[in-house]
Amino acid sequence: MDGYQQLVQTALKTVKEVFPWDLEEEIKSNPDLMLLDIRETNEFKMMHISPSLHVPRGVLEGACVWNYDDTVPELAKARDQNIVIVCRSGNRSVLAAQTMQLMGFENVRSLKMGIKGWNDNDLEMLDDQQNIVDIDQADEWLNTAVSKEKLAP
Repeated sequence: MDGYQQLVQTALKTVKEVFPWDLEEEIKSNPDLMLLDIRETNEFKMMHISPSLHVPRGVLEGACVWNYDDTVPELAKARDQNIVIVCRSGNRSVLAAQTMQLMGFENVRSLKMGIKGWNDNDLEMLDDQQNIVDIDQADEWLNTAVSKEKLAP
């Protein structure tokens, strides 16, 4: 297991996950649920779960608190709110949830399998123009192979 996966496994000792099909039901029944998408801007524009708040992982800590240029008021005042964090495959969201727990957020969970799992279960996503994303197109974007230069020698 590489260092990245070790970090995720360690974080999972304190971070709860929610399956896509359970989250779909929770979205319908809990209007106070906050979906926090921490993917990069280009990823979010291609596809996201509605209604999601977009805060890229790189600015998450500053977005969670007051008095920073990165502060996102909706997030900074949500310390006791039910929050599910979304990323591509469910790894970054686990690490982000752990970080938010350390910062005092009490009810944060990670979407298990991320957007990939959401799409694999044929659940609806929107693009930046609020159009429904074609499931097959999303599958193609989400399952690109790692390029040769990024593979271990």
